[in-house]
Amino acid sequence: MITEVFFRNFYRNYAKFDVVSVERREFAFQPFGGGIVRHKSFNSVDELRRYIVEKTPRHIYHSVAYYERPGEDDMDRKGWLGADLVFDIDGDHLNTEACKGSAVVSLRCLEDAKEETNKLIDILVRELDLRPTRIVFSGNRGFHIHITSEEVLKLGARERREVVNFIKGIGFDPSRFEVKLGRRRVKLYEEEPVGSLLRVRQGVENPDALRVEIDEVVTQDIHRLIRLPGSLNGKTGLVAMPLELKDLERGVENIVERAIAFRKGNLKFRFEKPLIGEVLFEKIEARAGDLKILPAHVAIYLELQEFGKIYD
Repeated sequence: MITEVFFRNFYRNYAKFDVVSVERREFAFQPFGGGIVRHKSFNSVDELRRYIVEKTPRHIYHSVAYYERPGEDDMDRKGWLGADLVFDIDGDHLNTEACKGSAVVSLRCLEDAKEETNKLIDILVRELDLRPTRIVFSGNRGFHIHITSEEVLKLGARERREVVNFIKGIGFDPSRFEVKLGRRRVKLYEEEPVGSLLRVRQGVENPDALRVEIDEVVTQDIHRLIRLPGSLNGKTGLVAMPLELKDLERGVENIVERAIAFRKGNLKFRFEKPLIGEVLFEKIEARAGDLKILPAHVAIYLELQEFGKIYD
């Protein structure tokens, strides 16, 4: 498979993996042929890189948890030491006009996911005093937020569930913020400092504005696997790229452009399904059976999305 060769070349020559405490993490890999390889451990980033170049997996993940024995197959024998607090915002979970029914990576959908990410970061910093350690473009339709500070490492599944409820506004009752005093009706959120006043005010007027659409399972699972920052997303061929806060203030076009791994050359691509639209800045209009010469990153994306095949 030509795409696999491109992946191997990227990992051999260009990849920069952003992960700390490698020796305490479990790693998992999904090969191009399918299946999953789990419970792998490595003593260094260099050892991890050698394995990746040799095996060239389609997807690469690491545990949010730290273990005494990360290579153990039995989860009970790994020796859980703690876990990062991680949040996943994915366009697939957003009920916005741009994200519903989108067949390919849509910049408009990704813009919605970016705004949801900014809302999440505001809540974490202003209301929970938790500062993101790492912000990562997933390489597809969303963003991952990692918090690795000491105060979150020992949180169990129950405590993480409470964080999820707070961020998603679960259990929020707007009526609690308005009381009747004699003939006067008092809105507490305008007179009392309850959390973030803006978020509470929005929540009273529209409960949907209070919540942030995070994937709750990712956050509350203390053994969760998350995509390795710096690796390629096997659904798109884009880099799961670490970001700065300032990157979230710009348009998502800049993020996607920087995440393109395969910038050189063109490839022959035969479509097996019709497609009309824009793919990674390239306008496409093709019928099933069409053979087109496409930029390498576009052809690789389309093959990974099963729109057709790359030919020599």
